[in-house]
Amino acid sequence: MPVGTAFHERTMALCESLNYREWSGYYTVGVYEMHHEHEYNAIRNSAALIDISPLFKYRVTGRDATKFVNRVISRDIQKVSVDQVIYCCWCDPDGKVIDDGTITRLGENDYRWTAADPSLRWFRQNSLGLDVKIDDISEQTAALALQGPLAGVVVHCNKIHLALKFRHHISSASLS
Repeated sequence: MPVGTAFHERTMALCESLNYREWSGYYTVGVYEMHHEHEYNAIRNSAALIDISPLFKYRVTGRDATKFVNRVISRDIQKVSVDQVIYCCWCDPDGKVIDDGTITRLGENDYRWTAADPSLRWFRQNSLGLDVKIDDISEQTAALALQGPLAGVVVHCNKIHLALKFRHHISSASLS
């Protein structure tokens, strides 16, 4: 039986359409209003905040974590800074796309990975011979995605708002 995400109470209060769907064992909003135009236009022209908690999430750590990530994705993870998130796809040895998602580099050999489909078995099979630990953290990790052309502006405005509200805790250097 599906359960609500960590954000379910908030999304339920905003869902005028009462249109929910099951996604990977969770109840999620299918559309907030009776028609999707506002949501569509927000994500295409401004910004939209989406509960993506039902995505599968993995933590990849260990001495060879970076080597493992580079083994299976189509981008060079060495070019990704700590605390940076990238979108990418992962491929089999013949270059066939297996899935796509995001990877957050949390440290030199520490990554958080999201995927639409369960990928733990495939990841572990492709990590053979490497000193890497891959854990499924899906149920312990809620997630929101801020998407759209004005997403950066929203983040920047919220940094300024938080800086003003909690100025004794946040240095001006963290606003850049």
